[in-house]
Amino acid sequence: MSTDCVFIVDDDEDDRFLVQQIFEQQSPESELRTLVNGAELLQTLAESDNLPDLILLDLNMPVMSGLETLERVRQNPAYESVPIVILTTSDQAIDKQRATRLRANGFITKPPTIKQYNEIVLNLKRDWLSGKSTLNQAGNA
Repeated sequence: MSTDCVFIVDDDEDDRFLVQQIFEQQSPESELRTLVNGAELLQTLAESDNLPDLILLDLNMPVMSGLETLERVRQNPAYESVPIVILTTSDQAIDKQRATRLRANGFITKPPTIKQYNEIVLNLKRDWLSGKSTLNQAGNA
């Protein structure tokens, strides 16, 4: 079974650390890469031989906003199939609408508690990582 690869793109060091710690507890088989902004994500994607299985993308970042990053990633057909879930402090409907229009696969407002973060990571693992390969193969049969 191949290892799932998750990119965590967030300029906030504490948020990156927290999400990484919870992923390591809830999904120890996942390989995690943390990136600090959208420009770094685009460069990493361009230089990578393998695409990530999931990108968690913050909206409020310097250099390139999450929405701008999402738009740039989605403009490249090579990255079309990579799930991108927005994980942000924003709970604004307009941000969610923009992210949906730019083809984000999900929009999650960062929760206030560790327990809720654990639930989010378990849901992300279930929805995007665990068993994903068999679902894709079945769909292509």
